[in-house]
Amino acid sequence: MDSRAPESMSSAVSQATGTKCHPHEGRNFWVLTAYGVSGLALFGILAYYFSDFVSH
Repeated sequence: MDSRAPESMSSAVSQATGTKCHPHEGRNFWVLTAYGVSGLALFGILAYYFSDFVSH
């Protein structure tokens, strides 16, 4: 019983270590982000060529 930490001490330690842990996104998040960025880039290129076509 003497070797166990008091409850207030263990909760303080768990809160301190909990703030240092950063959750990581899964693989699907990065795949969807890549598709989104690629889609925006493609839309920008198409919009550029369409506006160039309309202006001439």
